[in-house]
Amino acid sequence: ITLLSAISNRQQLQTLQNLSTNQTSKMGKIDGKYVMESHHDLAACMMALGMFEEQSQNMADPKNVMTTTMSENDGTFTMTTEHSMAKEFNSTTSFKIGETTVIPPPFPCVMTGTKKNENTWTFRIEMGGKILNQECQFHTHGLTLTGAVEGTAVSLREEFRKL
Repeated sequence: ITLLSAISNRQQLQTLQNLSTNQTSKMGKIDGKYVMESHHDLAACMMALGMFEEQSQNMADPKNVMTTTMSENDGTFTMTTEHSMAKEFNSTTSFKIGETTVIPPPFPCVMTGTKKNENTWTFRIEMGGKILNQECQFHTHGLTLTGAVEGTAVSLREEFRKL
C-alpha cells in the first residue's frame, strides 16, 4: 500500500506540475500593464483622423500619463487604456486577431488586427473616413507602436514601458 500511495502521490504531483506549465504557456507574453514613455506626432495623427485640436493636445500633453493594460483569454484580447489628464479617452476594448471589431466612443472606429509574427501585430483602423495603419512591436522592455494615416504625410511613434 505504501508503494501504491507513493506512486499515486508522484502522479498527482506530476499532474499539478503539468497544469502549472500549461497555464504559464497559455498566459500571453503581452499580458501586463504598459505606460507611455514617449511619443512623436501623436496630436497631429489624432487630428488627421478627425479629432479636435484641443482633445489631441490634451492627449499628447507630456503631463498626461497614459497606461494600457493588455490581457488575453482564449484568443480574445482585452485592452484597457487610461489617461490621467484626458479621462474622456479612457476605454476598454476586446478584440480577436484576424477579426474586425467595431469600437464605440471615445474612439469610434473599425479595427482589424493581424499577427505578423510572435512579436509583431498590425492594425488597420478606420476612423472619421480616414485609415490609420499601425504596427505594434512587443519587446523585452515594452512595446513600440508606429503608424501612418493613409493619403497623408502624418505618422506617429509611441514607446511604452512594461511595468
